[in-house]
Amino acid sequence: MAARPRVLIVSFIATPGGAHNLWRYLVMDPAVAGQCEFHLLAPRAYRDADPVPFADGTVAFHALTELTPPPLRERLLRRMIGGAVPESTRWTTRLEAIAPDLVLFNLAGMGDLNWCVAPGEGCRVRGVPYWLILQHAHEEFHFENDDRTDAALALVQAARRVLCVSERNRRTLEAALGAALPNVLRAVNGITRATVESGERVMRDAPPRTKGTVRLLCLARFDPAYKGQDLLLEALAAPDWRDRDWVLTLQGGGTHERLLRRLVAQHGFSEDRVRLRAHQRDVSAAFAEADLLVFPSRSEGTPFALVEGLAHGRPAVVTPVGGNDEVVVEGRTGWVASAVTAEALRAALSRAWVARAAWPTAGHAARTHVLAGWTLEAPHRKLLAAILEDGARRQSDP
Repeated sequence: MAARPRVLIVSFIATPGGAHNLWRYLVMDPAVAGQCEFHLLAPRAYRDADPVPFADGTVAFHALTELTPPPLRERLLRRMIGGAVPESTRWTTRLEAIAPDLVLFNLAGMGDLNWCVAPGEGCRVRGVPYWLILQHAHEEFHFENDDRTDAALALVQAARRVLCVSERNRRTLEAALGAALPNVLRAVNGITRATVESGERVMRDAPPRTKGTVRLLCLARFDPAYKGQDLLLEALAAPDWRDRDWVLTLQGGGTHERLLRRLVAQHGFSEDRVRLRAHQRDVSAAFAEADLLVFPSRSEGTPFALVEGLAHGRPAVVTPVGGNDEVVVEGRTGWVASAVTAEALRAALSRAWVARAAWPTAGHAARTHVLAGWTLEAPHRKLLAAILEDGARRQSDP
């Protein structure tokens, strides 16, 4: 009987969040966990920040720094090659230590492709197939120069599979590389069974209100360069919106809280009208206290928070980036801005405002839509079959 494929997941970022959820939900699915032996190679801080996948041995953790060759081996390698040890050689030693049958590189964005050139070469040297899981393709991204573009293209073309979480992300990646990619596999940033169940409870007990103060929720990390909270504040500061009866909650925490507080004050909003809240792992309470979601992003993959919010029966106003307009259907499950500008966002918010009586109906349609295409059972079966196929191929190689 063949051994279970040993699958190594590599992440270059140490902060848990949506960029990790695709592999995290996959490896913690009981139907998947017993089929493979999973390992994670990531910065040391990741294990402390998100200990759950490692608590019961579901995933074996390896710190990136701990697998750097020790000083003696470093000197021997340097003597053998007659100079500094290249990063591809370092990665070869890391791969030898773990001996995977398949490597999954989890990439937060296209810029991470350049980080993957050396480890990709290490995989090639050892004959190990690898996947690239692209969580986000920036709408206006280009590599620094031709050399980096060519290196990224070679890396992508040599991958066994490239996973993109939205059709627009695939098109954006191909545009940045200047080539069509036949090895792209569509992945789903979907919702767990627990989210499905909590969404049903919230829809039953706390549907969107159609009267009184409108409760707006923007659930995203505090990072205007990507998440666009500044665009939302600008849109709501327009005279026609300033006089309407609404409150906004910006929830997510992150690297730009002080900036957002200054922008809130600059637009003349009180802390009671625009509230900033830290990230909460259980977001059901936030959805229950909201009537309308707003995602003013400048760039996206397919945000988990958006799919989760729709599963809780909340319609959404979104910008046309990433997979936003795949999960939000104009006039049916929400409203889509015509462009990534404050003016276009304000127009979409206004279309939602005049349709407030239909928000509960739109919320039901939103939940039905995501349950039809963004639950995880079928995507996990598909990914597991591909992992077993590629891992078994590696095991059968001489």
